[in-house]
Amino acid sequence: MNPLTYTPRLVKALPPVHVNGRTLKAYAMFAEPERAGELPKPEWLEHHAATVLSEPPAEGDHPAGFLILHRGAEGTYLLVSQWYDADMLKHWVRGAVVDAGGTTSFAPLAQRDLIACVWELEVVKFERDAWVNTVLARGSDDRAAIDAYLDTTFSGWV
Repeated sequence: MNPLTYTPRLVKALPPVHVNGRTLKAYAMFAEPERAGELPKPEWLEHHAATVLSEPPAEGDHPAGFLILHRGAEGTYLLVSQWYDADMLKHWVRGAVVDAGGTTSFAPLAQRDLIACVWELEVVKFERDAWVNTVLARGSDDRAAIDAYLDTTFSGWV
């Protein structure tokens, strides 16, 4: 595949996952749409997200965020994002590593400065807009605002 060719990818919203005091919206993204039936179980996502968010929320952390499991053309990636201090986003990117026994884990990328690909950035943009519209525009991060944010998801092509 020519890296300068853009082919849309399918995104599916999954049930939210709960990780160390946070609720994360979950998305699966597919370079090969025919694999869209291979959805991860929430427990599997929770386990892997917990390797990134191993501690409870710290001061300034919101108990909400999102993750993207991207089954890409070159590999599988896990992006975990958490809202921080009202209008900022903490973000971690991990790549899948499969051991000899077939067990998957996620490790930091060799290129640690990468934040997302063009397809993932569309979901990040959606999440930015959802956060602004449901939390920041209301001027509140109360339970109703956080619930409104968590209920706003995307599924479709990017």
